[in-house]
Amino acid sequence: MCAQERLVSLFDILGPIMTGPSSSHTAGVLRIGRIGRLLLGGEPEAIVLHFYGNALGRTYKGHLSDSAIVAGLLGYEEDSPIVRTALQEAARRNVPVTYHVAYDSERNPNTVDMRLSRQGKELRVVGITVGGGEIMMTEVDGFAIALSGCEEGFLLETDGAFDAATMESLFRGRLTAVRRSESDGRTLWTCLMGQAPSDGDMEALRTMGGVRRIFPLQAILDRKTDDARALFTSFDEMFRVMEDKKLSLPQAAMEYERCQSGLSDEEIRRRMERIWAVMKESIQLGISGDNDMVAGFIPRDSGARLMRAVNEGKTVGGKTLGTAVARAIATMETNACARCVVAAPTAGSCGVLPGALTTVAEERNASDDAVVDALLSAAISGVLVAMRASLSGSIGGCQAEIGVASAMTAAALVQLAGGTPRQVAHGMALAMKNILGLICDPVAGPVEIPCIKRNGIGVGNAFAAADMALAGVESAIPPDEVIGALANTQKLLPSELRGTMIGGLGSTPTAIRLKEEWNQRIFAMARDGK
Repeated sequence: MCAQERLVSLFDILGPIMTGPSSSHTAGVLRIGRIGRLLLGGEPEAIVLHFYGNALGRTYKGHLSDSAIVAGLLGYEEDSPIVRTALQEAARRNVPVTYHVAYDSERNPNTVDMRLSRQGKELRVVGITVGGGEIMMTEVDGFAIALSGCEEGFLLETDGAFDAATMESLFRGRLTAVRRSESDGRTLWTCLMGQAPSDGDMEALRTMGGVRRIFPLQAILDRKTDDARALFTSFDEMFRVMEDKKLSLPQAAMEYERCQSGLSDEEIRRRMERIWAVMKESIQLGISGDNDMVAGFIPRDSGARLMRAVNEGKTVGGKTLGTAVARAIATMETNACARCVVAAPTAGSCGVLPGALTTVAEERNASDDAVVDALLSAAISGVLVAMRASLSGSIGGCQAEIGVASAMTAAALVQLAGGTPRQVAHGMALAMKNILGLICDPVAGPVEIPCIKRNGIGVGNAFAAADMALAGVESAIPPDEVIGALANTQKLLPSELRGTMIGGLGSTPTAIRLKEEWNQRIFAMARDGK
């Protein structure tokens, strides 16, 4: 079994359930804010945000990133509707929020650098949004850390009088990992446990010699990671596990998650049912046509318009494809309004899977169990991609978002239609191959142009790939190698085509005009504290 770069849960791929418009730049940064609040010990009295480069630095207003970070710092979660108005809430609480952007920085462009004040003390907390809502906390007051939000335990800053052996004796085998970081003659210990430390644990630490500061750690995710290694890291390895354990593909997905997070099959399926319910709700919200989008660059009822055309028999693609595309667009319109969606695998691609899967499930009168199996097949396909490639448009282009969503959707459709595990894998590969090189070129910054309608293209591609796979057509390049090709293409894609609003559609005269208009609105929002 090969080692993986990072642990990935099924619910990192189908999830989080979140307020839009961006999984990386809204839900992810909100989680960074939540951890900042945790380390600070409560609500900040002043907030200073630093952004770097051409990702968050250019899009933090259009993606509501600043508002989302503040929402997390104020104690709200990813699916809270207050994400859109958190800056006003901070002003109401007399918490000032200021910004600094270094556009020419070489730092990771998805970095959130927070300088927080509370009760006369200041704390610097830094994190990176990885993609799809996942995060990695990297620094606290100059110390290097590595936290993803699922950890329990504590951080301990010490001086030379501290005795680590005494600490380990105090916890008597309850520490699952201990890491040490040095900065300017100071030491920070990252001490992880199976559960959050008790008040008694914290009091015992405070009485130890050499302890300068204690930061309790509490998981902000609704699951823990119990296994440091994945059950499998490729389709080929998954197929071997399936053969050895006599598992179906959905069963293999649940076995994988059980090894990762300790969740039971029943809990995994229950969570998938909740995801399915939110997906259907997001379609209904968007298909109404009453969509108050963050920027409002485009009409608010594109999904509803297409659905009417389908019902009136005016479309050339037939009812099934037209309905699926209309629902995908409607879901993305819900997302663009900063309403509740499921990242699948990202918010910018959240319409592809629900649009296609709800339509085909209805046509086939699929049972709830069959739909959950399809979702599991989509999720594990996304997991295998995420182990080796980015799911963020600002890192890997739109091939990382719409491309992966389309591939996951093809896998789900093949599973729902009764395809074999091999056909599921090749459906994924065929869809992924078709969208290699797709750039991320948002107009002005908000997740509207071309993101909303691009979800419809993801649906059409998924249908084509699924039909080919079900007919026995296979990818000449094996599925695992196609994932490698995606990672390779992401590395070669220039920064101008990765969410920076410089290349592609972002270079057009209309886009430049809209960007200027949006910048004027941003200045007005900043002036008014919005």
